[in-house]
Amino acid sequence: MKFGRKRGGKGRMSEAKQQARRKIWEDPTIIEDIFKDAEWQQYDGTTRDHVPSRKMAQHIDEEILRENARILKREHHLRRSNRIVQVGIAAALLLFISFHFWEASLPSDKSVLVFRDTTSQPEWVVITNESIRVDTIRLPDRSTVHLYEKSSIRYLSDFSEATREIHLDGKAFFDVENDAKRPFSVFAGETKTTALGTSFTIDTYVENRHTSVALHTGKVLVASTAGIPAFESVLLDRKGANLLFDADMRVVQHRKGDASEFEKSTQIKAVATNKNLLQLDNIPLQDVFVMLQEVYQTTIRIRDNNINDILYTGVIDPQREAINDVLTVICLINDLRFEEKPDGSYNVYRQNQENHTHKINP
Repeated sequence: MKFGRKRGGKGRMSEAKQQARRKIWEDPTIIEDIFKDAEWQQYDGTTRDHVPSRKMAQHIDEEILRENARILKREHHLRRSNRIVQVGIAAALLLFISFHFWEASLPSDKSVLVFRDTTSQPEWVVITNESIRVDTIRLPDRSTVHLYEKSSIRYLSDFSEATREIHLDGKAFFDVENDAKRPFSVFAGETKTTALGTSFTIDTYVENRHTSVALHTGKVLVASTAGIPAFESVLLDRKGANLLFDADMRVVQHRKGDASEFEKSTQIKAVATNKNLLQLDNIPLQDVFVMLQEVYQTTIRIRDNNINDILYTGVIDPQREAINDVLTVICLINDLRFEEKPDGSYNVYRQNQENHTHKINP
C-alpha cells in the first residue's frame, strides 16, 4: 500500500512538470511574466562579482611571491646570525687559549708548580720550585717551608691526627709549628728527620748526592729509613749541629753544634771537598759577613749596629750554595732581612727596621 501511494505521488509530480514545460513551449512570454528584466540583470551582475578576475589572480600570485621572499630573507638572516655566534664563540675560545699560553710563557720570579694527585686517596700535594729564588710555602699545620731552586716537596693535603710528614727532594729550610702531639717528619733520601717545634735545613744535593741535615733551633732526631739501617739514629740538640751523609747513607761528618770537634765515621774518610766548607761556631755576624765577602767576591753592609754582635753557628758550602741562599738562611734564623742592590752588593737590616721596604729574599 505504501509503495503504491509513493509511486502515485511521483507520477503526479512528473505530470505537473510536463504540463509546465508545454505551457512555456506554447507561450514563452510566461517566463518574462515570472522574472522581470531587472531581476535578470541583478542576478547576472551578482554572479560576475563573485567570479575571480585575472587581476585578482595576478595579485594573489604576487602576494605569494612576496611571502616566499620574506621567508627566505628570515632564513638567511637566521643562518647569518648563527654563523656570527659560532665565529664569536670560536674567537673567544682562541683568545682564551692564546692568553693562557701567553701568561704561562711570561718569566716569573716564582715559578712554583703545584700538583694535586686526586687519583688516589688520600690526596697528595706536590710543589716544585723551578725558579732561581727561594719560595716560601705555608703547610696545613702553619709550619713554613723555604724551598730552594730545583727542589720539590710532597705531603698530604691534610695531615693526620698523629703525624705530619713531608717528602723532600732537594734543599729546604723548615720552620716547624710546635705541636707536641704530632711529630713533624721530613723524609729525604734514606733519612727521616723528626722534630716537634724547631727549625732546620735538609739538603740532598750537597757534594754529588750527599745529604746534610743542619739544626738551627730546637731538637731533631735523624734516623735511617732503609730496610737495614745504614746508621744509628742521631739526636741533634744544639744550635749549629750538623750531619753529613755520603751516597751510601753513611755518616761522614757529625758536628755537635756548640763544640768545635767533629766525629767522623771510621768506615770512610771525609770527602776532599769538605776542606772548602765554612764551618762556623758562634761567630759574630760582622765576621761572618767579612768571610762571605771574601769567598763570594761581593760587598755586604750591615745597616744596624746591633746586628754585628749576633752569633752564628752553621756550615756553608760556597761551591754549592749561592750567596742569596746563604743570606736567606742567616736572616731567617736571626729575624733579619737583606736587600740586593743593582751593583750586586747587599744590605742587611733588622726585620722591623723602618725606611726600607725590601723584604727577605724570597
